[in-house]
Amino acid sequence: MLGKQWLNRYASTDLRGTAIERSQNRQRKLDGIVAWYFDGVMEALPLMLQAAALLLGCALSHYLWGINTTVSCVVVGFTSFGAVSYIFIVTAGMASESCPYQTPGSQVLRYLRPQVHKIIHSAASTTFSAFRNTFRKSKTARTIVVNVRCYYPWWSRETITPFLKDMILEVPGALATDAYNLGVGMVRLPLGVYHFSSTIVAPLVSVACKAYDSSHGVPTTPEQRSPQQATILDLRCISWMLQTSLDKAVHLSTLNHLATVTLTHFDPTLATHCFNAFVGCITVGVNTREVVVVQGLERLATVSALCFFNTISHLLVMDPDSSILEDVRQRYRRIFQAEANFRGHQSYRTVNAARCLLVRWQEHQSFFWSEYNPSTHEHVMVARNLAKVARFKYQSSQRGKVPRFVLRFALHSLSLDPPPLTSIVADSLSIIAIDLGCGVPDTGTTTSDDRCVQEP
Repeated sequence: MLGKQWLNRYASTDLRGTAIERSQNRQRKLDGIVAWYFDGVMEALPLMLQAAALLLGCALSHYLWGINTTVSCVVVGFTSFGAVSYIFIVTAGMASESCPYQTPGSQVLRYLRPQVHKIIHSAASTTFSAFRNTFRKSKTARTIVVNVRCYYPWWSRETITPFLKDMILEVPGALATDAYNLGVGMVRLPLGVYHFSSTIVAPLVSVACKAYDSSHGVPTTPEQRSPQQATILDLRCISWMLQTSLDKAVHLSTLNHLATVTLTHFDPTLATHCFNAFVGCITVGVNTREVVVVQGLERLATVSALCFFNTISHLLVMDPDSSILEDVRQRYRRIFQAEANFRGHQSYRTVNAARCLLVRWQEHQSFFWSEYNPSTHEHVMVARNLAKVARFKYQSSQRGKVPRFVLRFALHSLSLDPPPLTSIVADSLSIIAIDLGCGVPDTGTTTSDDRCVQEP
């Protein structure tokens, strides 16, 4: 009943507020489930019923034993059969992850099995070494060995008497010394038991700490959330909606919101979700290799291409060695290949820019931005991200130059008539200044149009 009450509370929806606020509320509930180990608690509730059933069977068997032995034997048989069956189920679930009879005990034992094996092997080796060292250090054993060697052969008529005499005189004192050392070892035994138990408990504590560290603590009320925390929450909501929803209208609304969000800290899989949304809007000809947008999905293809470029450029700067980035790079090459033609796409320049970020820079020396006339918002986003990429590639390049297609974008943006927005001009000038070797400070995620260029 507690579990049903908790699930009903989680499934309840608040009809007040905007769609973004309701989505954030759902994400907070999901984060709470992860942070408070809801899955583990729900799986532990049946264990209480199973333990109660076992105790009931044991108590009933004990009570009936003095009344009717036959009936008690039947109850003992059923209780033992249930206990043995449960042990078999737990063991089967521990032995194979593909076994459908999984229980919390199976998961715990599967995790602890290699740990226990190491502990037993270590304990056996330690015990054997301790016994061997104890025997070697035992004064009684050394006394006996010395006398045996000294009076060898000690069983002869001439040596048996002095041998027994020395044994009677020396062995009691050696036994007293060994007894004292044994007492000191018994005093130290609790420390060894504590160390042995800590090796078992430590893995469980480590798992709990890692689970807690991986969860994101988010305040419960909107008033307590900072703007950065709200942005991180929005990005997790966007990633979840792109991953679970198959509705193109939901994808369009989600990506439109993502295009307005400043990327700070997001899950790298968000780039994969944006790429999947873009691939779902196009078809690639088998022979012509021409990329054609599916009819009715032109707007979704444009927005998903922009979001894909934004996430890829941000991920390239923040984590260039990300496995997600390498996976997207391989999928891009496999789907489009080198001879793919994007000219039928409204934002093919943005798609080609993302392509330049993914593949090697030398392959796109002939990439130009002629006839590039995007919307104002798209132009602002592309300029901001290319400025970040220019700074990153300049710092990591051995030649000390930004990629040529990024520099051509800056020159094309400055040559437009009428001139673009101030932020686009500032980012374009920053790209040129970086290529010339001037020190341009990183503006981060600020929306200010002010730029500071200093001579090195």
